[in-house]
Amino acid sequence: MDELRQHFSLSDPIGEVANMLDNLHIKPGNKISTYNVDFMRYASQLGWENSVLCYRYYQGLPNWIQDPISTREQGKSTSFQDMYALVITIDHRYWERDRERHRARQVEKEALKSHSQKQGKASTSSSVTTSQSKANLSPVASSTRNPSSKSSLSPAPKKQPNTPRVDLSSKLANNGKLTSDERKKRFKNNLCLYCGAGDYKLDFCPKKQTTVSLKGHGASATADTLAAASEKPLEK
Repeated sequence: MDELRQHFSLSDPIGEVANMLDNLHIKPGNKISTYNVDFMRYASQLGWENSVLCYRYYQGLPNWIQDPISTREQGKSTSFQDMYALVITIDHRYWERDRERHRARQVEKEALKSHSQKQGKASTSSSVTTSQSKANLSPVASSTRNPSSKSSLSPAPKKQPNTPRVDLSSKLANNGKLTSDERKKRFKNNLCLYCGAGDYKLDFCPKKQTTVSLKGHGASATADTLAAASEKPLEK
């Protein structure tokens, strides 16, 4: 055993333990219990005085424990046992508050999620209502939006009265114009070349003007006036 210690043991074990205690600090996220176990293990091998242990114990603490200790009305404790008990109390309160903050964040997160879902449902419902309103537009509204579309409410075209057809075979030739005898007869008797009536000439024929007006409105003229319309005035 002496030979083994001579070759493999530390040359200054007390110095090594003191160095490890000087570099001991609480790691981020760890609780005070881990730090206390390591500190007590090293301190038991050194035999340091109470005030020295208290100072070294305080130096290894994180800021969230040092701050409430340094701001106490009675100041820092010089007793290691008092410091040890105070640090455990502060550590417990710190992690209790951390759990409260975590629960508050979870509640806030759930509230935001629920609010977003309600807004999504309201937006979907509004879209469906708008689509149904567009689909249920009345014919009048549809025709107003699209004037070019046909509407069932548009008035039907007026029907022209049926005019009885007149037999013009004795007055018209095969080419649809007045026969030579009919033209001579109308010239001789000073009759209108358009309608065959008297007292006015072709340019003042009321039936001719009525026929032209009807054609301009897309209506059909009577058989005798249409036949006569194809006749050119005979040059005198």
